[in-house]
Amino acid sequence: MRFILLLALLFPARLSFAQTNAPTASQPAAKTSHSPVTAAGMQAALDQLTQSNRDLLDLLKKQQTVLEDMQYDRRLQSRQIETLEERLEETLFQNAQLQDKVSNLEANAAVRPAAPPAAAKPPAAETPPPSTYLPPPDSEGTPGTKSWHRLFTLKGEDGRQTDLFQIQGRTWRVLWHNQDQPGKTFQNTSGLFVNAFPRDDTIPQKVCAKVGTGGDSTELEGPGNYYLKIEASGGSWELAVEDFR
Repeated sequence: MRFILLLALLFPARLSFAQTNAPTASQPAAKTSHSPVTAAGMQAALDQLTQSNRDLLDLLKKQQTVLEDMQYDRRLQSRQIETLEERLEETLFQNAQLQDKVSNLEANAAVRPAAPPAAAKPPAAETPPPSTYLPPPDSEGTPGTKSWHRLFTLKGEDGRQTDLFQIQGRTWRVLWHNQDQPGKTFQNTSGLFVNAFPRDDTIPQKVCAKVGTGGDSTELEGPGNYYLKIEASGGSWELAVEDFR
């Protein structure tokens, strides 16, 4: 009986304690709050980490390339230095050989008597200039055939103008030659300029314009009466006029 009364007294107390601690409808049970992590955020973080790793790998590759270039430059410099050292050794060896040869030649020259000086050779006689630089006149052909007929020749050192001369053929020519003064100092210092003028005409026909030594022939059209105007300086000249008839 006492036991039953004791239970009756204890049960209401436990019930009131349980009711006090139990959550009511107006007071819901407390829940732990956590920030939600989405799949897109995790993927973005993973992509960023992957890109960072790639950038770091590229940087390491570039540094490795730079180191390899530096090593190559050092090896190249070492080879160049070795090559220069080898050339220097060869040059020193050649200089030593040359010095030995010079010493031997000096020793031999000191022992041998000096050779007498060679007799001076007489200066070579200068070849006199030819009497003319023009070719000889052509021989006249057989009767009935045409050939070159030389009308006259002239020589001089200064300019001049010839008298009128008559050309009968349809072609005539002037053989001319210009000559510098003797010596290398006067080389290419003379000039010869010749023009042919028809009578009563002021339009010339160019014969030659020569600077320095040399000669040639110039063919012109005839017939008619002509004269030559010669301008020259610094040397000597000669010419011949021939008619083809």
